[in-house]
Amino acid sequence: MTQKPLPTVSEIQDVLHTIETLALELTALTNTLPVSQGFWLRNQLRRAVNTLGKSLVELFTYLQQENSFRNQLAMTGCVLESCQAIIELPKDNLEMVIRIIAEEESQLADAAQEIEDEVKADKLAQVEEEVDNTSTWTNQDRELLPPCVGLVHTAQATLKRIRKVLREQGNCDTVENIAQLDAIAESAQLLSPAVDDFVSSIYPPMTKSVVSGCALAVVTAVRQTLELCQKSHWVGENDKSWLSFLLRAVDHNNNKVQPLLSPH
Repeated sequence: MTQKPLPTVSEIQDVLHTIETLALELTALTNTLPVSQGFWLRNQLRRAVNTLGKSLVELFTYLQQENSFRNQLAMTGCVLESCQAIIELPKDNLEMVIRIIAEEESQLADAAQEIEDEVKADKLAQVEEEVDNTSTWTNQDRELLPPCVGLVHTAQATLKRIRKVLREQGNCDTVENIAQLDAIAESAQLLSPAVDDFVSSIYPPMTKSVVSGCALAVVTAVRQTLELCQKSHWVGENDKSWLSFLLRAVDHNNNKVQPLLSPH
């Protein structure tokens, strides 16, 4: 069986020119999308298209300079991955925001697991009498751990509940609703860095002023997120109970943390 002849240089250049033109047109099209369809969806689409454009440029440049089949396959794979990322983009801003909140929730779950593992390791070290006072908590510090862990769990529970309610009751039928979705996504993205800083501040040796400030930052971020929910279209009368519960939970844990951090 005879193989088909390889395309000529001229044929390759024609194909590359066509693909390059289409990529530029697609990039230009994304810049015309109205922000009213959702900031986060528009932002994600622009990034996905830019990634595709960059992978195409890298492949085109390579094809004109190199002959390694292995590298060509790798770069072609990057282009295909970029195309798949565009195919898998959320269908609307509601789905985009739910994905953002799910990602943030996952990061908070990791932070909660991290500090819980440290607390368990500390208890085990105490039992086995392998405590190094320079690298572990003091007994006074250990009094802080339960409400600190509780505060992290409250932040995680907040995003978990919001994600669930958004999936059941959220919509992006109006410009106002889309703006509310954008706002809750922005607020949710402030939680994981606040929690990360807080968890880092808990590690021994503790500096009480730092822990106090980081705890207040988490409390502020959680409260702002919940207060946004209270004014949003996806929250109804039946949701006020869980909103009140989470607001009380964040205040409860903070009210336990702050007195223990106050100078005596």
